[in-house]
Amino acid sequence: MELGLNQKVALITGGASGLGRMTAEYMRRDGVKLVLADLNTDLLDRTAAELRSRGGEVETVTLDVRDYEACRAAVDHAITSYGGVDILVNSAGIGGEVQFFADSDPSDWMDLIDINFRGVANCCRAVTDHMREKRYGKIVSLASEAGRANEKRMVLYGATKGGVISLTRGLALELGRYQITVNAVCPGVTKTPMTPWIDDEMEQHADRFYPLGRFGRPEDIAPMITFLSSDEASWITGQAISISGGFGRS
Repeated sequence: MELGLNQKVALITGGASGLGRMTAEYMRRDGVKLVLADLNTDLLDRTAAELRSRGGEVETVTLDVRDYEACRAAVDHAITSYGGVDILVNSAGIGGEVQFFADSDPSDWMDLIDINFRGVANCCRAVTDHMREKRYGKIVSLASEAGRANEKRMVLYGATKGGVISLTRGLALELGRYQITVNAVCPGVTKTPMTPWIDDEMEQHADRFYPLGRFGRPEDIAPMITFLSSDEASWITGQAISISGGFGRS
């Protein structure tokens, strides 16, 4: 399918690794001009170099999504570099410690809330004025199946992702009049640098929860993010789309 993404501009947070990096690769193949934002500058530079070696147009910006002014500066960098921002992919996130809520302390929550929820809100707000002025935009955020139906030992993580889903639906209502679509994708357990605790033994038992018998890979998720960022998805907004190998069958 021709997605019509050639020469569009995408700002991807968390773009140095995991789902952000894989999404950048898929978008590169469709001719998207990329602005990759990440807090890990060394990894960011290596990722950008790899994408450029395959023909990608890539700019980078070191970004802590907890800092709203830094998010505004990242948007300004994209506008200065490429003339605008057509697509925002909110991929920056952390997993936090897997533990019962009753065994946790408020200090364990702050980065989860600040990065997974407030960071998404910061980036959305940073790009909103520009997209409204253009009367065009695509915002895709990484939520989680844990945000749709929370699980024990990951209550706060699930709550932050549930917040992303709620933010997505509310923004879709507010921004639709400007031809801006806002969606979220909800992966099941996916093997990325954020899930180092997944081992071969765990995956051998994945069929207990996943009808397809395995955990996810970044290449399972990135195509949907890319599709939702295209005009082929121009009548899809306010959705939280499960990509989970059949987990929950919802």
